Amino acid sequence: MLHSTALTPTAAHASARHRRGSLVGDALTLLRDPGILGIWLHANRLAELLASAHAPHRAGKRTQQIANELRAKLLPPARSGVYPDLEVRPGSFIRAVSLAGTGAPVAVPGTPRPLSRHERLQGLLAGTHLLMGDGVFIPAGDRNRHPDLRDRLTLTLPSLGDDAADRSLAQVDVVVLRDGRLHRLYEVESNAGKAAKALLRLGDVLATAGTPPEIVTAVPDAQVDRLKLELERPTLRALRGVCRILPFSEIEDPFGP
Repeated sequence: MLHSTALTPTAAHASARHRRGSLVGDALTLLRDPGILGIWLHANRLAELLASAHAPHRAGKRTQQIANELRAKLLPPARSGVYPDLEVRPGSFIRAVSLAGTGAPVAVPGTPRPLSRHERLQGLLAGTHLLMGDGVFIPAGDRNRHPDLRDRLTLTLPSLGDDAADRSLAQVDVVVLRDGRLHRLYEVESNAGKAAKALLRLGDVLATAGTPPEIVTAVPDAQVDRLKLELERPTLRALRGVCRILPFSEIEDPFGP
């Protein structure tokens, strides 16, 4: 829920030339709110917060429409330095790093950044298999992003007898173990191109695993057809009978239509 002052107008930053009451104006005010300052917000999450404020000039707009407008109207100028107190990183993440009107960087210690969509889906997949009684491994660098699961995760993987294959296996987004053996590997990627690269890396695992595990590649719904085309490439053709494509919507809403 939004902090009660989140959309209360504050002193304008010197770089903030925007129409009062506009979408960009409200987004900037929200990003600079003391309760949110310093936190990375994805454009989709920022759109959700703005939509929840029910401003008259956004009445009837879908959250995705607001997110698209933010990507078009706010992120490009923020990347080009129009707003010196804003930082933007790949993947449509944005945050304000100073108080409006001061320009002084402000840290927000102890405030975790919101989960990215990748991390959220990774946690959903890992949690589902833990509930089923499977062993679950996720890469060491990702574990701190899932404190509710961390103590239940498996910390070691069976060796494949090949150092390169072992390194590839340890990078898989979610490794599911059943009876101590590799059962299923999940890769969660934002587009088909990245998914294809991940599948090439998994060739090392398939070449050395005694019993090949199932491979599931999760991609946005709009990327499913493109990934099917990628699997027609000669280097990936062998995976067509092994790799299953999972749309993001089936993870986020498994009981949907």
